[in-house]
Amino acid sequence: MHFFYSNSDGDATDTQILNEFCFINDFGFEEYKDIRQKPLSLHYNKGIEICFVTKGRYNWVVGEKSYLLFPGDGFITCPWEKHGSPRKVVDLGEIYWIVIRPELFLKNGKFKLGGWSKLDRPSNNLIGKVLAENRKHSLLKAQFLKPLFAELQNELTHKDFGYYQRVCNLVEELLIKTVRLLQNRENRMIKNQQWFLNFENRLKKDISKKWTLEEMSRESGIGITTFTQLVKEHSGYTPANFLIFLRLEKAKELLTQTTKKLTEIALECGFYSSQHFSSTFSKWIGITPNGYRKSRRQG
Repeated sequence: MHFFYSNSDGDATDTQILNEFCFINDFGFEEYKDIRQKPLSLHYNKGIEICFVTKGRYNWVVGEKSYLLFPGDGFITCPWEKHGSPRKVVDLGEIYWIVIRPELFLKNGKFKLGGWSKLDRPSNNLIGKVLAENRKHSLLKAQFLKPLFAELQNELTHKDFGYYQRVCNLVEELLIKTVRLLQNRENRMIKNQQWFLNFENRLKKDISKKWTLEEMSRESGIGITTFTQLVKEHSGYTPANFLIFLRLEKAKELLTQTTKKLTEIALECGFYSSQHFSSTFSKWIGITPNGYRKSRRQG
């Protein structure tokens, strides 16, 4: 199957089918299997683009951010966001896409779908706010998109009784479900950030404890695999290395603000001995503890 409907692209397989739908700029499904891959440079769209991958894997760039999409994933971009293939060709696979053209959409989130939509002003405001503030363009595990795309293509092709209203409803549903996914993701991020702050504070409160991975995970109330992923996501470190980082931060504070001996600082920060502390400090910070203390006092 292959189709490309467009109100503006002369390469479309049908440039008439969208004539009565001014709010859909482009809509298509393409199976890219030719080794002579289709050129696709970075570009802007005249609307909100939503894509869904059904087969293959796609490398994608939005601004300075890179994404790798697999079957079941999608992505979304706003009109002012430059995006496309980093290799300037479309990867092999299958993909749906649609470009929805609101009557108004500004970078500050001001948004209006248009007279065709039944969504009220608060709903329009929410859609504009969520999309304008979105900074992560991938839509992971967005399988809900596929049946909506398929049904949309069916309505546009057959134009059975009530097709116009059905198309309007389907486009609204695409936006509503996408915004819900983005909201849920944002809520999870906020929840995870709070969890991480609580976890960090728990370690700081008992920094001298000889924590094990199992103990940290149990203290956090989640499984080891998820725990490890969350710590790496929020800190950039494995749990063990994040613990070392916190211990060294506390050690730097004590070196700067107190006259305690290295052995005292080592034990207070959870190191086995002054030797263990000195070697770890030198490896991570690039200077000995005494050297760090002297440099800070001189500064």
